[in-house]
Amino acid sequence: MLPVSRNLKMYFGAVGLFALWVGVWGFFVPTEVDRAIPWLVPPLHARFIGAIYFSATVVMFGGMLAGSYADAKVSILISTIWTGMLFIISLFYLNEFDFTHKPVWFWFGAYIVYPIIGAWFLWKHRNLQEPFYGQLLPNLVKKYFLVQGVVLILLSLALLFLPDVMLNLWPWKITRLLAQIYSSPFLAYGVASVISSQQKTWHEIKVVATSIFVFAILILIASFIHIELFSFERIASYVWFGGFLISANILGLLTIKSIQNGRTNESS
Repeated sequence: MLPVSRNLKMYFGAVGLFALWVGVWGFFVPTEVDRAIPWLVPPLHARFIGAIYFSATVVMFGGMLAGSYADAKVSILISTIWTGMLFIISLFYLNEFDFTHKPVWFWFGAYIVYPIIGAWFLWKHRNLQEPFYGQLLPNLVKKYFLVQGVVLILLSLALLFLPDVMLNLWPWKITRLLAQIYSSPFLAYGVASVISSQQKTWHEIKVVATSIFVFAILILIASFIHIELFSFERIASYVWFGGFLISANILGLLTIKSIQNGRTNESS
């Protein structure tokens, strides 16, 4: 098996620390989130962004701790899609950025460099084939990831290409800029979920299951903190809470199973 190289670990570490920085400010100090991102957004948005970036931290450090490049590849893919899309979307909203604000320069620097490096790693090892090992995934788990992936990809595309429609459908007040920015992580996780549906063993889905589980749990916490911003006269609020509750429970169980399977493989 091809090990995770030192350079790749450094990449994961750099992206992971940036994600952790945004996650901490967004989720725990939402009124000062502009210390980490280019704009000051309302607290619910800040905590939503914090939840997204905490889950990205899990993705990056999961890649860093992976036993082989094959196990780390999905982390690179998520990072490349996510950061690459954010850079492209940002180019359409340059008038929204205050270039005297230091986080703006870090935002553009990171989202230029990170996707280029990630794409280079993916291209370098594009033909790598490694044998799989461990307990096989049940078909039901594969089907769940496929459904999850399709839903997330469709949601992402709607946010990206139909933002004005999504402004009316979103369960809390959102801007066009944020709608399109939110499409990036949803697309990354959607593609990763579809890829997970094609995997053969439990350890291959651990990073995706764990990161989206963390995302779902933190989103629920943030939503309950700001529950007064949700209108339960609208079906969107029930879809929001119900969808994340179902996902959190299922992904929590899958995360536990994948971790247990990994420990079994290590001891055998």
